[in-house]
Amino acid sequence: MLAGPMRTVEDAPSITPTETSNKDRRDLWASITVFAATALVVVVNYVVGLLDDLENRTVTARFSFEHTPPPNMFSPNGTPVSVAGTSNIDIPTGDVSPVTVGFLRSADALETIGYLAVLALLTWVMVRFVRGRLFDKGVIRGVTAASVAAVITIIAPTFPRVLGSNLAIRDLAWDDGVGAQGIGPEFWYAYVFCMALSAVAVVLRIGSRVARDNEGLV
Repeated sequence: MLAGPMRTVEDAPSITPTETSNKDRRDLWASITVFAATALVVVVNYVVGLLDDLENRTVTARFSFEHTPPPNMFSPNGTPVSVAGTSNIDIPTGDVSPVTVGFLRSADALETIGYLAVLALLTWVMVRFVRGRLFDKGVIRGVTAASVAAVITIIAPTFPRVLGSNLAIRDLAWDDGVGAQGIGPEFWYAYVFCMALSAVAVVLRIGSRVARDNEGLV
């Protein structure tokens, strides 16, 4: 006798919604409000930065000065300081090619879209929580999708940013010691966030299985 296909948590019927108290709903709606406010901040930050760059006719590239003497500067009291490691450098758009500008601008746009996608997915998950769908298959898929979207948000902008920065190095005829840097220090924060979301997805999957096994027993 042949065994049928293995059923996963996502394939099983939906669980009866659990009751949420007024306090739980208030807390969940507060989280949704925070996500919405964060999304607004992300959009405003991107638009303001873009308008500022367009007004000043500049574009931002990310360089690494680890293998060459970095640019030197002086503080207001005359103390010499220098740029170390990875730095964002504003470059006049007239000194680089339009292709360079396009790559660098698209990297910023992709990053912003990725942030908004993650926030939208998390907001959708919180709405499911408010409706008592804590262990619903849609919640598990939503958390998993948010984790994947966060990974894509880290990786996707890297390619146009590295290409644009390398083209900027070529356009500016900079020394060979300067390198393009696609991922900045924020990578580690995003990485920890992705791991946390993955752990939450695993916990919800296990909880969903337990809740489904106990369905109707109480």
